[in-house]
Amino acid sequence: MKDLTFAVLVDGENAAHGDYLATLEEVEKHGTVAIKWVYADWTSTHQNGWKKILQETATHPKQQFHYAKDAADHALVMDAIELIITNPRITGVCIVSSDGGFGSLAQRIREKGQYVMAIGKENTPEHFRRACHNFVYTKNLKVTGSSEIKDDLTELLIEAYQRCALSQEPVYLGDMGSTLKQINSSFDCRNYNCQTLGKLIKQQSGLFTVISEKSSYYITLKSTVKDEEIQTMTGTLRKLDFGRDYGFIRSDIGDFHFKRSEVQSNNTTLKRGSLVRFDVNEKDLSKVNVKSHSPSAFNIRLAS
Repeated sequence: MKDLTFAVLVDGENAAHGDYLATLEEVEKHGTVAIKWVYADWTSTHQNGWKKILQETATHPKQQFHYAKDAADHALVMDAIELIITNPRITGVCIVSSDGGFGSLAQRIREKGQYVMAIGKENTPEHFRRACHNFVYTKNLKVTGSSEIKDDLTELLIEAYQRCALSQEPVYLGDMGSTLKQINSSFDCRNYNCQTLGKLIKQQSGLFTVISEKSSYYITLKSTVKDEEIQTMTGTLRKLDFGRDYGFIRSDIGDFHFKRSEVQSNNTTLKRGSLVRFDVNEKDLSKVNVKSHSPSAFNIRLAS
């Protein structure tokens, strides 16, 4: 499944721009996204919400005036048929819409022997859903909450690990490398004075444990180990990823990362910018901001 190359075709007049980032991430679980096209009449002010996300994700807006009913839908169908016939590189198509009119298109793609998935709402007609190999409800998408390219090394590595761990844990280093490029195409180990990803991972000994590096290289994310030398600190919650299992706290001496399971159960109102208290192992304090380290924090709670 991972060797699929996708064209993501979005009915921009039916799908919500707020779901687009999570949509791309969902497709990337199954392969590589080569084509990203969104269809709409971009002269309409109703489509203004798409502008920023199209730029940030390098997605091509396909202009279709409303010359006739469902003109954008027809343009999407014609492009899809052309792609599956003339572009051998494309082995999978993802249709993003809840419009049952795309059911015949999905069936045609499937009959051509290519993989077809779709993303839409629960009210999507059954014949469209059944025509797909994989239909994902928008309510089940994982939303990361930010479209910014991640330059913080710790945040980038944890994000890549969490994506890979959805399908396999421990995580294979080759999958980790591919996912890092999906998240940030400019990622390069040499930016961190390392020639290989394996060496970079070994430098992040506070984050990862290497399970095997002989025939295949596998890693796991370290759990927070609490020793007897604990220090309580105060900081500001700069990130709490609702689609993932981690967050970051900014303190006066640097950043700390934490798993959401470390948030105390009575602190459900935590949000970005909240002032929090947290515990850290004293031995980890010397690692803050050394080679982009962000040590672990635990017992996260609102500062009173």
